[in-house]
Amino acid sequence: MSDSPKRTRRYVLAERPATPTGPLHDSVLRYEDDVPVPRLDAGQVLGRVEWMSLDVATRGWMNDTRSYVAPAPLGEAMRALGAGTVSASEHPDFAVGDRVCGSLGWQEDAVVDGATLRRVPDGVPLEASLNILGIAGQTAWVGLHDIGQPRKGETVVVTAAAGGVGSIAVQLAVAAGARVIGVAGTAAKCEWVCEIGAEDCINYREEDVSAACARLCPDGVDVIFDNVGGATLDAILPHVAVNVRVVLCGAISRYEGGRGPAPLDNWFHLLPNRARMEGFIYADHEARFDEIEADLLPRLRNGELRSREHVVNGLTAAPGVLQMLFDGSNTGKLLVWISHP
Repeated sequence: MSDSPKRTRRYVLAERPATPTGPLHDSVLRYEDDVPVPRLDAGQVLGRVEWMSLDVATRGWMNDTRSYVAPAPLGEAMRALGAGTVSASEHPDFAVGDRVCGSLGWQEDAVVDGATLRRVPDGVPLEASLNILGIAGQTAWVGLHDIGQPRKGETVVVTAAAGGVGSIAVQLAVAAGARVIGVAGTAAKCEWVCEIGAEDCINYREEDVSAACARLCPDGVDVIFDNVGGATLDAILPHVAVNVRVVLCGAISRYEGGRGPAPLDNWFHLLPNRARMEGFIYADHEARFDEIEADLLPRLRNGELRSREHVVNGLTAAPGVLQMLFDGSNTGKLLVWISHP
């Protein structure tokens, strides 16, 4: 390890948040700027983290609550997906200089089990491994491929359509031959959603979502790819078509603090329309990531899939921008770039 860093910087989860949603108190994450890098055991890899992903799930991982994955442990680097370069290896499949992605955490250097890493394909920017080829692309692909199943000529509505997952879902639905209507929160976001193939986009801050759906979807909505829940989803439900598929991907409206219960008053439209409403977790499909990448990679390389990243610079910026995921101030995938001398 003579050429590897001996010390590094990181954020550890120091305590659980006081509330399960909402902004974080400063004491939840503790910055440590002089942490020894442990020696590698057999099968481990030391990665120099260059890109770190901030995801809606990050906030949930901090809580000690029952979920699809165990809470992030206290006293350790906060959990996060990341991408970087191998700086030392005791794993036969990885060598110094290899570009990798995986659960690297909120830190500049990460010692991980090499079996948990994926190699970033040649010619693909590292940040794309956390976007189109990462959690965003995997989530959009599974939700549409397995549940939404859009067909040529059908109408698909995507909420949070300018976000990391939503923008890829828009493009995959367009590629399947569907007409896509997005829902986003600013005129600029709606412009981007239309630029990547949507026929139209509803600005939920300025338009009545239900009235806009009635105007834009006169024959009904065949697929709802929902990242928001709450009032936004409820406004779309009266306009569903027979055999609608509702993909429950996220619930951004419930993650932000200060909001009470948001019942679906219009759920009864699902019954006579023989609806299928199904939630899913992308991580349940880890065994299929090679299959997913094999489909998404050529689309990325030929320009069929486009992405937009909202990049913040430096590890120390991460705590202050996490809330952007819930107030809608980012456009595209939220990433942290970590520069190294």
